[in-house]
Parts: sequence; structure tokens; C-alpha cells
Amino acid sequence: MLTHLCVHNYTLVDNLDLELHTGLTTLTGETGAGKSLLLDAIGLAIGNKVRGDAIFNTQADAEVTASFDIAEHTKVRDWLIEQNLPYNDECLLKRLITPQGRSRCFINGRAVTLQQLQSLGQKLINIHGQHEHQALLNSTTQRKLLDTFGGHPELIEQTQQHFEHWKNISDALATAQNLASTQNAEYQLLKYQAEELDQLALKNNEIQSLETQQKHIANVEHIQHCGQQILSLSRDSDDNLQGQLGWITQQLQQLSKHSPRFKEIQELYNTALIHIEEATTSLDDQLSNNPGDASDLLAIEQRLSNIYTIARKHKIAPEELLNHHQQLNQQLHNLESNEEHIATLEREQIKALKHYQTSAQQLTQAREKAAQKIGKEVDNHLHNLNMKGATFLATLENKNTPSAHGDENIQFLISTIPGKKPGPLQKIASGGELSRIGLAIHVVTTANHTTPTLIFDEVDAGIGGTTGDVVGQLLRKLGSKTQVLCVTHLAQVASKAHNHLHVNKKLHKGSAQSSITALKGDAIVSEIARMIGGPVDTDTSLAHARQMMAAL
Repeated sequence: MLTHLCVHNYTLVDNLDLELHTGLTTLTGETGAGKSLLLDAIGLAIGNKVRGDAIFNTQADAEVTASFDIAEHTKVRDWLIEQNLPYNDECLLKRLITPQGRSRCFINGRAVTLQQLQSLGQKLINIHGQHEHQALLNSTTQRKLLDTFGGHPELIEQTQQHFEHWKNISDALATAQNLASTQNAEYQLLKYQAEELDQLALKNNEIQSLETQQKHIANVEHIQHCGQQILSLSRDSDDNLQGQLGWITQQLQQLSKHSPRFKEIQELYNTALIHIEEATTSLDDQLSNNPGDASDLLAIEQRLSNIYTIARKHKIAPEELLNHHQQLNQQLHNLESNEEHIATLEREQIKALKHYQTSAQQLTQAREKAAQKIGKEVDNHLHNLNMKGATFLATLENKNTPSAHGDENIQFLISTIPGKKPGPLQKIASGGELSRIGLAIHVVTTANHTTPTLIFDEVDAGIGGTTGDVVGQLLRKLGSKTQVLCVTHLAQVASKAHNHLHVNKKLHKGSAQSSITALKGDAIVSEIARMIGGPVDTDTSLAHARQMMAAL
């Protein structure tokens, strides 16, 4: 709860040091005294937008500090821990505004961003402004109010998470399907090209080998002619080398009887003969096994022609065909993988949708229960607020499509005439009726709200008489459960407060200043007498005020 507010140099306030307490606290004062200043200052402390005339003395900073007791609010402490901010049972929010309009924010003495201040502020205070009733006409506001009343934040968060997961998968699936559609022609071309290269079945180094064979076969006749001549001279002719060397070795053998030197020479010639015989045998084998007829050359040239033709079609060198084939296969694999990816995404989408539908159905069931309950409770309050024939309904309209907020739109309906069919608030309720409807809804929804402090700015606008007395009773009842601050112009409401603050504006040195004073005892009686109207110092007015205060 809000325990202390310190305001310096803000709008019409020079300095304000105010203690705040539990229960219902009302703020009263003459019209124009600045009753909303306190609420503006609190709003500034929790990150609300800075008003244009925020600084009282334009030569100095404006400063607002709000202290909160968070001993029993574990969610606030958990948030501080999550943000790595210091914490204890007291939480201090501070906002500085420079004359140049710059803003500085602090939480427990640590500088923070405006977004952090706003995030924490929403957990500490809920402000219902003067024009809040108009927001009731908005379907988003109606959904939030029903969900607040229903008290099922886990289902809301779970449904939103499942929706976002389904949406992300659906977006990815649509992207993949669009890609597949645009790539279909490319896929067909790649498939044709890859199949053509598959049929070619080019082997590694095959082109070089074929070209070598082609050159060899083209010269085979010359090779055979030369080879046969060599064989003839070496072995087959009458004067062949082998025969001549054989005769020479025989003659040297005879001569070796006369000198050992001839023996050495014989061995050398004999070695030459052996080499000639081996060379002749190898040449004969080579000529016998040498491919090279015309049919072989034709097949090789046809194979090379096919290779060169396909290379020209792909506009690459023949030597690059193997690498190009691998690249085509990889591109095909990628496109085929996209098809597999699409199939996977389709399965995941179905699974994600089922998870969403399960959560959304549970949320719908929770909302249906909350709608029945809120209708009865709002009706009870409306009857007490002098709308005895009114019937309030919260309806669920199926959207027939998944959304982050579930399967339905929420619409509030009202009938102010017995027996008449309820219709949308904006079509049925008058301004005064809308104020009472809004108050009734806020009372029943905030009863389930976990925010430590609730603030109402002239929530009783357009209400008076005995209805105002009921409003006061409602707010006092709400104040028994949580801290409530209420700016009011009704004596009936002010008389039901646990605490009473009075706002006064005075002229000082050519400028206006507002001050806030905590009233006690007879001062409260006098203020309520003033609010009733007529002379405030008469016994009748004071007695009437005391009577109102006693009627609790």
C-alpha cells in the first residue's frame, strides 16, 4: 500500500509531505482547489506522462517520491529480484522532471528506465480516472475487466503463449509454401539438368583419359608400322640384331681361348643380346595389346562429343561438369528439403493448434463462469444504485479464429427497463447510468484485483442523493479489503471515509498554491457540512453531517 507521498515543486504544490493510511481515504475541496493534484503526483511517480505545467518554479526540478509497504506483496518483491533491484519491506519510487522537460526515474535509489517504473507502478496502483467510464464502451476494456473479475491470469498467459507458438509456425509454413511455389519452375529445371548429368555418368578424370586414348588411337597405324620395322630389324629379318649378336658372341667365345680379355668382351655382347631380346619381347606384347581400331576411336569421339555438348548447354568448361553436377544435386536437395520442412511444419502446426484450442477452451469455460457471476453481482450493485430494473450481462461472441486473447470477443450488455432485451452499453446507457454501471463493474472487479492501492477520481460523477450514500458504502466496503483513494464532491461518499484529506488553494505572491491537510474530528464534520450545502456553521448543517457520518 501507499504509505507516504512527498511532492516538491510540482504544478501548484511547492512542498507536500503526506502520510497515507489503509482503508478508504477521500479527497475533498472546493471546485478548482486542485483535488486531482494528488492523483497527478502519484501518477507521475509510477511513470505516467508529464503534464505541460508540471513545474511550479521553472528554475528548479520537480520531484515526486512515493513510498509503498510491500511486505505482503510477493509479486512486487519477485519483480524487484528479477530486475536485480534492491528490495526490503519498503519500496521507494522517485521521479525527477527538469525544467527542460527531461525525466529521471529511480526505484529504491537505483536509476531505472521509464518502462521499468511503469511496469512496477502497474503492480502497485490502479487508477480509475474521471473519464474511465467511457473506456467501458471499448471491447478490450470489457475483456480485461471480465478476466480480472474471473481471476484466471495463468489461463490467459497460457493461451497467449500457445497462440504465439501456433502463429509463428503458421507464418513459417506460409513462407515455406510461398517459397516452394515460386521455386517450382526452378526445381523442374534443376531436376532435368541433374537427370541429364546422371545419365551422362561422367567419371573422375574420364575426359583426360578419353582425350589421351583418342590421340593414341589416331596414331595407331604409324605406331604399328614403326613397331613392326623395329621387330624385323631386331628379330625377324635375315640380318636381325639378335642373330648378328649371337654370331658375334660365338666368335668371341673361340677367341677367348687365346686371351682372357676376349672373355670379358664376350660377356658384354652377351648382356646386350639379352637386353635386345627382352626389348623385342616387350615391343611385341605392346603391339599385340595396343587398342586402336576404327570402332574404338568412333566410340571415344562420340563419348567426348556428348560431354562437350552438355558442357556447352550449361555454359561451363567440360572439366567443370563433375563439380557442377554436385552443385545441382545440392540445390535439388535443398529444394526437396523445403518440401520436407513444409511437411514438418504442417505437423507442428496441427499440434500447436491443438494445444491452443485446449487452452482457449479452458479459458472460454472460465470466462463463461465469470460472466454468469459478474452479471449477478453487478445487478445487485445496480439495484442498490437506484437502477432496480436493470439487467447486466457479459456475453461471449466466438470469433471463429484463433487470437492471442482466446476464441471470443467480450461484450457488456445492459437493459435499464424490465422485460426489455439487453443491448450494448453505448446504445442503451445514458451518461448518468454509465457512471453507475461503471462504478458497479469496477467495484466487483477490483474486489478480485491484486493491486495494493486503488484510486478513483470522481467516480461518483453524475450521482447524488441516496445513490451517493450507496456509493460511499460500496467504496468503504472496498476500502476494508484494500487501500482506496477517492476524489469526491459528494458528502455522502466523504462521510463514509476512514481517512479524510482536504485540498485548499490559496493565492501567494501573485500565484496559486494548493495544500493538502489531513482532517480530524470536528474538522471532518465541518467539511462534510460544507459539501452538503448551505451555512456550514449552523447546528442544523453540523448535525446533518454527524448523522451522515454515523450512518455506517
